[in-house]
Amino acid sequence: MLRKFLFGGKPRGRAAILMLPLFTTLLYLLVRSRVYDPPPRAPYHVASNIRNTSSDWWIEFFMRLENTRVVAAPTEINGSAPNDNWTPDTSIVRSDLLVLNATDEAKFRESHASFVRQLPQFASHLPYDAGTTGIVSTAGARNFGQAISMVLMARQAGSRLPIQIVVDSNSPWVESVCAETLPRYNASCLFLEDLWAGLHHQVVPKLHRFQWKFISIIASPFQNVLFLDADSLPVRSPDHLFTREPFISAGFITWPDYWVSQVAPAFYKIAGDIKVPSIASRASSESGIMIYDKARHADTLLLAAYYNYNGPDHYYSMLNQHGPGEGDKETFFQAALVLDALRRKGVYRQPTAWMKQGIGLKKGYWDVKTMPKSHGRTVKGNWRGMFMQQMDPSEDYRTVMAAIEKAKNDEVHDKANDESESNPAARARRSTAHSRRQKVSKFEHKPNVKQRRAGHKPGPKQNQDAGEDETVPNDSTLTESHISRFLTDSAFLDTAGRLPLEHDPHHYMFFHHNGVKPDLTAVLDEAAEVLATDEEEHYVRMWGDPGWIIDRYGRDIEKVLWHDSIEIYCQEQLARFERLRKVCKKMREIYEQVHNA
Repeated sequence: MLRKFLFGGKPRGRAAILMLPLFTTLLYLLVRSRVYDPPPRAPYHVASNIRNTSSDWWIEFFMRLENTRVVAAPTEINGSAPNDNWTPDTSIVRSDLLVLNATDEAKFRESHASFVRQLPQFASHLPYDAGTTGIVSTAGARNFGQAISMVLMARQAGSRLPIQIVVDSNSPWVESVCAETLPRYNASCLFLEDLWAGLHHQVVPKLHRFQWKFISIIASPFQNVLFLDADSLPVRSPDHLFTREPFISAGFITWPDYWVSQVAPAFYKIAGDIKVPSIASRASSESGIMIYDKARHADTLLLAAYYNYNGPDHYYSMLNQHGPGEGDKETFFQAALVLDALRRKGVYRQPTAWMKQGIGLKKGYWDVKTMPKSHGRTVKGNWRGMFMQQMDPSEDYRTVMAAIEKAKNDEVHDKANDESESNPAARARRSTAHSRRQKVSKFEHKPNVKQRRAGHKPGPKQNQDAGEDETVPNDSTLTESHISRFLTDSAFLDTAGRLPLEHDPHHYMFFHHNGVKPDLTAVLDEAAEVLATDEEEHYVRMWGDPGWIIDRYGRDIEKVLWHDSIEIYCQEQLARFERLRKVCKKMREIYEQVHNA
């Protein structure tokens, strides 16, 4: 693969093969030195949990990113975008605080266009194990306790999906838990230091805090990925999401954040002169929970990787203008939005290898419209935010479709009651309802004849009856009308979020701990705020009164989390770690006082 990438597929002799690693490293360093002087870094520790992944692909991956690196000056923002919450009727004007001269804008445009041109070929061989589905997270020694809480909560919620934690930094206790404990929960660790052990240390760039996420999604072998930040806790099983709408017709799902989008208008010009979305079209997105089908969205994921690779100095601030939550939060959804807009303009032709007749899958995007709901605890008169509740996307899909149907029915009712065809208000209502009908009909999934006869429920698994002849070839002669049969028109989502949505709060699926982090090893750290005491200095629950949680979910989730965590941290094989012995003792003390009182 790499030989074809470098030499156009021409064979070389044994000497050339032996010189290949040296040649690729020298070529990489030559290109890299032209645009970037990397800071010194310590060598990776090599552990024992090795996954057999081709080094060729990772070399190609980092070289393509480096060859298209943004060489403009670091992004400059004049001030900070306001902390404005998004509401369906918002009239806020998009902030425009980016300071960008014509020279740097041209460098951004050249870099972006160059990477997008490579995407169809590059995305066609993104590695994954076809037909696999799992949960992926990323953590390191500093926050591995959060990942343990996530694993325990997923199993408590009834999920049977395999879980993989991509470890960005190691420690003896983390390695012990990965090797001896997590396999009992059908969970495993993928150590990046092992994955890249065969690469020269200069090939792998120094990664920053937010950049581990895109690496972990790409590094995981799963085709269908539910990515969860280590502090995103599933409280209902997410397993059904991969066999229901909107995953079937989209293949990529994101969740909203609280605030309005603060993407700089110039970003859409840089990305290919695409239309700047209305602020009212959707809230900003968060990246702590995402769903990908890599077969359908390899290009979307790789464009997000490009934004993140160039994130710290360029795209992070451009996509948030120093607004709340700045980091990787907008990089993933904007990648989908950009590629869809470029396809509509006719300047981007996506890879087609994933398209198969008879399995009922289409490519689009779905941004959850149900807004997150905050939860916190009040102690000594002070409220402290704990987590944001995020909705089951299949429930969100039902809610949005019901709202659209209601709008159509209301339009029919209003039409019947209109006294005159010349009434301007009546014409406006009919026009709006007609537009919504047209847009929603493009998204509704209709099984083909073969599926209806067999009672087939479409999902992300390959149809056993589908042969190679049913695969749409990656052929430039394919017409756009043929390709469009495999695409979903997601544009109606720009207005769907403004309809009144009647969601069922019992279907909130995730508690994303954007406040106090759910790392129970932090019981020894007062500043972490996992623990708090009331006026009588008695420990209180982390999530406050459990009544609403028990009523909604049928169990005392926090109590079970503490119970299961004690089983982890009080294992005999972890007693050799002094800190964990103290954690075990402290957790037992709190559990007896708070949960067994």
